Amino acid sequence: MKGLRNPVGDEEPNVYWVRRAVVLIAIAVLAVVVWLLIRGLTSGGGDGETPAPDTTTSPSVTQSAGAAGENDPSRPCTAEDVRVGAVASPTQVNVGSMPAFEVSIEHIGSAACLLSTTADGTSMAIRSGEDVYYDSVWCPDTPLFDAAEWILQPGDREAVQATWTGQRYDDACEAQGNAAAGTYWSAIAIAGIAAAEADFLLVD
Repeated sequence: MKGLRNPVGDEEPNVYWVRRAVVLIAIAVLAVVVWLLIRGLTSGGGDGETPAPDTTTSPSVTQSAGAAGENDPSRPCTAEDVRVGAVASPTQVNVGSMPAFEVSIEHIGSAACLLSTTADGTSMAIRSGEDVYYDSVWCPDTPLFDAAEWILQPGDREAVQATWTGQRYDDACEAQGNAAAGTYWSAIAIAGIAAAEADFLLVD
């Protein structure tokens, strides 16, 4: 203990005290640095992950965008907006005649939309059993309906008419002669919205 209080050596005692003070200060600084490192690792940010952004408002933004789209009257009608129906008128015609079909359009949705009889997905096919006698896809240059376009509001109704020549066609749109007597079905769609098939008879 005497050696600690009264340093022994070739140097002056104050030199030894200065050296001891420097060592003690260095130890204290090192201890503070270690403490700060440990605190930083355990403060909650030590996992290295950035907190996820708050996304609680995203659903309301999405809903607002959807609502704006639904209220745009220029948006194309879908099957959720419009019901299409078709019936043969009359349901029995003579071979060689031109069967006609009354096509009804009813807006059953809650927001206005645009419907065009010339839009993609407008079509008519005539079959008997599995045998297709006519398909408007084969005859792209022959309009199926008179051109019409409506901005439909909820509850609106419209009607158009389509006809078939009563002849059988090939896929090059070449007529192959009158279809024979029998039961036939028409499949009609406007802008991709399909009506239930309508049956009719060709009789001699």
